[in-house]
Amino acid sequence: MKGIKHIFFDLDHTLWDYDRSAHETLSEIYTHQELSKSGLSLKKFVNTFYEVNNKLWVKYNDGLIDREYIKTRRFNEVFSASGLDVIKSEEASSYFLNNCSKKPYLMDDALTALHYLTNKYQLHIITNGFLDAQNRKLSHSGIEKFFKVMITSECSDSRKPSPGIFEYSLSEAGATKAESIMIGDNPRTDIQGAKDFGMKTVFYDPSGRKKSLADFTIQSHMELLKLL
Repeated sequence: MKGIKHIFFDLDHTLWDYDRSAHETLSEIYTHQELSKSGLSLKKFVNTFYEVNNKLWVKYNDGLIDREYIKTRRFNEVFSASGLDVIKSEEASSYFLNNCSKKPYLMDDALTALHYLTNKYQLHIITNGFLDAQNRKLSHSGIEKFFKVMITSECSDSRKPSPGIFEYSLSEAGATKAESIMIGDNPRTDIQGAKDFGMKTVFYDPSGRKKSLADFTIQSHMELLKLL
């Protein structure tokens, strides 16, 4: 793509396979804590986690709650909503925080795309995720070597879709808006946030069913290679 020198990726759901990693970790918790004895199915446990987790992350992105609230309250709410003994929620929370981010799974063809793009562009990450967890994801999935900088909501003191995190990211990367593009899966935080800031955008939507105002939409990372 003409004029583009810097590519900024979102991490979760865009490069790193959050859903597969979370499902596997939740399955381990379900087995280790013998939650089936309560009559709760694994599917219900996983679905309840996503309902709670998604609501909490929307609040976090809007600045209504902080990191510690998610860390300390998430599984308490999951267990309560599932009719489980909340005493066990602290153990589940600790296990999830310590193990989910160590899963090595990437989205389909993400590694192929990174190998190709790293020879043509400078690659970076902008994420609302927490620094320690995001570093583990990069390390355990083997992709940290591809990125010059990773900007989190903690180090920039702002969160997507706020312009502050994009401004900070470009400054850290030594990039300008005109030579940068943002790739992500979230129509609001990744795409709308970057567009409002003045960056070109690529919406990554494997389902092909979501809508966004992105400059480009792709369903696979192989399409990204054709675009860039």
